[in-house]
Amino acid sequence: MQKLVKLWQNIDTLKYHLYPSLLLQGKDVTAYNALLDTLLSTKLQAQSQKNENKSFSQYQHSFGGDFFQIMPSTVRGFSVSIKNHDITIHLKKMVTTIDPNPFCKVEFRASFLQRYGYISAIQKVNKFLRDFIISHYTIKISEIHLQCDIQGHNFTVLDFHRTKSKTRNNRYYDDEIGCDSFYYSGRNFQGFMKGGGDYLMRVYNKTKEIKKFPNKGFIEGLWRTNKDYDETKEVFRIEFQIRREKLKNMVIDGQILDGFEIILNNLNNLWGRCLEDFSLRDISDQDTTEIMLGFKTLKNGTQKMLTTDAVRQRFTRSEVHPLWAVIGTFNGHYQTAKIDTFVKPFTTDFIYVHNAFKAFLSTSLSHFGDLRPATIEEALTKVQEYTQSKHEKTVLEDVYSKRLDRFNKLEIYNPDDEKLYANKHYFVNRVFDTIDQTYNALHDVGVGQNDEFIEKISQCYGA
Repeated sequence: MQKLVKLWQNIDTLKYHLYPSLLLQGKDVTAYNALLDTLLSTKLQAQSQKNENKSFSQYQHSFGGDFFQIMPSTVRGFSVSIKNHDITIHLKKMVTTIDPNPFCKVEFRASFLQRYGYISAIQKVNKFLRDFIISHYTIKISEIHLQCDIQGHNFTVLDFHRTKSKTRNNRYYDDEIGCDSFYYSGRNFQGFMKGGGDYLMRVYNKTKEIKKFPNKGFIEGLWRTNKDYDETKEVFRIEFQIRREKLKNMVIDGQILDGFEIILNNLNNLWGRCLEDFSLRDISDQDTTEIMLGFKTLKNGTQKMLTTDAVRQRFTRSEVHPLWAVIGTFNGHYQTAKIDTFVKPFTTDFIYVHNAFKAFLSTSLSHFGDLRPATIEEALTKVQEYTQSKHEKTVLEDVYSKRLDRFNKLEIYNPDDEKLYANKHYFVNRVFDTIDQTYNALHDVGVGQNDEFIEKISQCYGA
């Protein structure tokens, strides 16, 4: 057995958004928007030049001596994009400091993160943003890739079937056609992918990738800093991609992985969670081949199909592959705390009401520009009109029907759920009775008859 070597580990991809800070003053927003006007003017010139001869490299902007290329096009949702050899920044004008949407998106080059190290690279970029873009902001990571380069284990198609994951969205990776695809016999194995979109694992031959794309060869210099690196052996990369939608559903010590600092402070725990969710198992070639084929050949030559339970038992009895122990730390730091999955509260949890009500107020504020009773009444009227036209029901009737559908589709997971399922109609009726009683008490006791605002709510509820 070859010696398993962990060559290099780092953040390979980092993207984050900047959101307005309440610490911003009017002069800060004015100066930022003036910068955008300058950049947009240069962008228009670059677009004109591109249409003539597709050359626009001379259109740059200097930020304290650091020159950024002004791109003739940008990504959706932003007005202008600037880039240099380290980062790309997408910007749009800021209207208000309470805008819930980002005004800036920053994308780091992999070579920048690898050369400087992610901590130094992030510190350098954040200082640049404060000095030349805007003084105050809030950061939220939109996408992060954690990678580890190894030698001593050459992944094969069997490892695809040895990797245990909770996802069904699994694909082979084929660099010859430049996209994710199924594996074809006769072609050299490149790697595979488990998961998809917001949360996935990639395993691929980094040596072959560098031969095809020499500009990615900068990583070889970093491999050589490891005394165990062998230039005669191929290097495979194990990479985990986690996007914001997945991060928002991860919790550590009661905190959701939604903020910039908490994610960077828990990369060791995030790496450990990834290794748990995508686990390479130590299963023999024969057993793995049978899992791949879906049957086993008995001594008499007959074939016996493997049931789902039989396959599950093979994974249950197996140990974690030794490679997972070798790469078990992130830059030398072991997992110190467990990252759990955030479970959205059931309807009886009042935090659901709390979040929904804030969402209603936030949307109304964005649409109308204020939260006066008159604008809230108009918002409620729009809700009632939309519900009536789309579902031919009042708002309250629509809520009733959706809650009944929820309980009709309730799946049984444990005895408590089973009891709830058996008595679901009684439970639902009790909930609705409580709503009606509370609503009637509000009208009879707590509300004056001349309160037009509450009367408007009454009309919307269909009471």
